[in-house]
Amino acid sequence: MANSTITPAGQPPAGQTSNFVDPVYDGTRFLVVNCVFLPLAVMALAVRTWTRMMVVRSVSWDDLLNYGLGKHMWDVPLDHYTPRFLKLNVVAAIIYCAGTGFTKVSVLIFYLRIFPSRGFRLAVWTIIFIAIGYNVASVLANVFACSPIAGSWDITITDVTCMNRPVFYFANAGLGIFTDFATVLVPIPWLRRLQMPLRQKIAIGVMLAMGCFVGVVSCIRLFSLYILLKSTDLTWATTNALMWCTIELNLGIIGGCITAMRPFVRRYFPRLLGLSSSSGYNGYESGSRKYGHPLNSIPRDQPDFSNRSHQYSTRLRGGVDNESAEYILPEPRKSGGAEGITRTVEFNVQNT
Repeated sequence: MANSTITPAGQPPAGQTSNFVDPVYDGTRFLVVNCVFLPLAVMALAVRTWTRMMVVRSVSWDDLLNYGLGKHMWDVPLDHYTPRFLKLNVVAAIIYCAGTGFTKVSVLIFYLRIFPSRGFRLAVWTIIFIAIGYNVASVLANVFACSPIAGSWDITITDVTCMNRPVFYFANAGLGIFTDFATVLVPIPWLRRLQMPLRQKIAIGVMLAMGCFVGVVSCIRLFSLYILLKSTDLTWATTNALMWCTIELNLGIIGGCITAMRPFVRRYFPRLLGLSSSSGYNGYESGSRKYGHPLNSIPRDQPDFSNRSHQYSTRLRGGVDNESAEYILPEPRKSGGAEGITRTVEFNVQNT
C-alpha cells in the first residue's frame, strides 16, 4: 500500500498505486534459475579443478534481490533503487562480461592444445583476439559508462553524460553470439578427421551441442534486451534479461569444464567410457615382454613379430601427461636420448 513518507522510484500507471508492503513480485523464477544453474556450474568447476590437480596433475591456463529486482518501479522505494539497485546492476554487468570472456577463451585455449594444424590455430587465435577484445571493451564500457562514473547509479547527479546504452548492449550481444557459434563450428572440420571410439564422439557431440545451446540462449537474451530497452519499468523488465544471462554464463562454464572431465570419469566411473572397473588410470598391467623405441627411431627393417608383444613409445607435446590433450610429435630423436615424457603404447601379436 502507498505510504506518503516514501518516494517511489517511478510513477505508477493510471489506476494503480504504489505498494511497498506486498507488491507484485516476479523475481522467483530468477532465484530458481540461479539455484539450479549456479550449483551445477560450481560442481563442474570443482570436478575440473580436482581433475587437473589430483588426477592428471596438470594445471593449465585454460583452467542480492531485495533492492527492487522483480518488482515494479512504483513499488520500490527510491533509496533502494538509487544507488543500491543501479550499483548492483553495474557490478552484475561487469561480472557477466568478464565471466563470458574467460569461459570462451578457456575453451579456445583447450582447442590449441589438441589440434596442431597451423590453419586451425590461426583461426582459433583470431576468435580469441575478438573475444578478449570485445569483452575487455565491455568491462571498461560498463565501468566508464557515465561521466562522472557515479552517474551510472546516482540519479541525484544532474550534470552527467552517459554513453548510448542500447547501441552498446546490442553490439555486445551480437559479438557474443558470433563468438559463441564460431567457437562451436571452428573445430568441426578437424574433428571429422579424428578416429576415436563412439563414446568419445558422443562426449564431444554433447560438448558441441551445449555450445550451440549457449548460442541459442544468447539469441534469446538479445530479444530480452530489446524488451528491456523499450520498457521504462527497469526493475521489473531486468529480471528476464538477467535470468537468460545467468543461464548463458553457467552453461558456458559447464561446457568449458566438460573438456577436462574425461580423466576424472576414467578414474572414478570407467564403465561410462567402456573400460573395466579394474583398469587403472596410470597405466595398464601386462605380463608380456616389452620393447621400447623412441619416436621416429623405429628400425627401417620389419620388426620381428615372433615375440608375443612389442611396445613402442610416443612423446607428448610440452612433456605433459595430459590425456585430454595429447598427440604425437613428429620430431627426430636428438643425440643423448629422447626428451620429454614418454607414453608407451602396447600391442600383442598372436602367432597362429
